[in-house]
Amino acid sequence: MNLSHETFLDEFSALIGDEWSCLFDLNHEKLNLKNRNIATKKFQTIIESVFKLSQSKGFKAMTMRDLSQEAGISMGGLYKYFANKNQIAEMIHSAMIHMAETCLKIKEYRHQDPVFELNELLARHIYLSERLKKWFYFVFMECKSLDRDLMDTIIASEQFMETAILERILDANQQGLSQCTNPDFVSAMLKVMLQEWYLKSWKYQEKNINADQYVANLLLAVYQLIQVKS
Repeated sequence: MNLSHETFLDEFSALIGDEWSCLFDLNHEKLNLKNRNIATKKFQTIIESVFKLSQSKGFKAMTMRDLSQEAGISMGGLYKYFANKNQIAEMIHSAMIHMAETCLKIKEYRHQDPVFELNELLARHIYLSERLKKWFYFVFMECKSLDRDLMDTIIASEQFMETAILERILDANQQGLSQCTNPDFVSAMLKVMLQEWYLKSWKYQEKNINADQYVANLLLAVYQLIQVKS
């Protein structure tokens, strides 16, 4: 597999641009935002302030006034972009899902070499969560305590990823490329290993393990867990 963190970042830039432009593209029509440069800068300032406050006091405890003060934007200026906290969380999650669907290419599964495509899917997820580490952490840690519909959407997106992993394992078994005896359990384990990277990044920073090294060890574990045939 030729994909690396560096080549993924190049691909991310080509497909997405950056996360703030993505937010603008997904929301400018319903918010009636005209100036792209100003709006993307505002999105960046506001969302980075949300992430900072969620770390220091928790998103649930954060008020719009807290956000206004942290971002240095008036309350009126904030309400031009977000009506309330739930909408902030929804927009962060929907943009993250859009970027994930674009970069992970789950729906482009070709069923030709499921082991290769499983490896590529897992690598892409690690590289994406490295690029959007604060986004992934925020959605996992904060959003599930909010609106029930949003929580259901987040859980569904997690299940979608786990199902994509499972599908490739089952296909590998069917094609005689592997002999995984418990595909459901292994797919759940691999999903946890993906979450490990962005939820406990400090642990790997202390050991000087970068994204490429983590991917290499993850893919080695895949070969052992699904028992790839030589």
